[in-house]
Amino acid sequence: METKPFIIMVIEIVPQLGVDLVWDKVKHLVAKTNDAVLNDRDVLKFLQDGTYVLWVAIDSDTKEIITAMTVEFVLYPRDKVCRVVTIGGSKMSEWIQHITTLEEWAKSLGCSYMDMYGRRGWLKILTDYNEDCILLRKKL
Repeated sequence: METKPFIIMVIEIVPQLGVDLVWDKVKHLVAKTNDAVLNDRDVLKFLQDGTYVLWVAIDSDTKEIITAMTVEFVLYPRDKVCRVVTIGGSKMSEWIQHITTLEEWAKSLGCSYMDMYGRRGWLKILTDYNEDCILLRKKL
């Protein structure tokens, strides 16, 4: 009987100074989220100036970047929120459980919530998030 190889996925932050080094590997993933108000060129500018932070999911076996996420911080009078702005890639079922790495990082930086705007289909995957005007929100 043939068994499926065990693939380990990790998600990790890309330091601001490393964005230009990995951009060619993630640009097509970011571009999947292009729309009328935000495109990959805008995202690159925000990553370079520190407005956004880049996170990637990496296949530990092949070292291939399979997903790219960008996040920003939003300040409210009583709370700091880490908002996922863009997310594009593949093999989500293999790395999504590691989203807690991003959540723990956000919490360590004083965030009390994680937000993600997205399609309703995300509710099936991020079951501990609540839909709020098609905004997924999780208390950290």
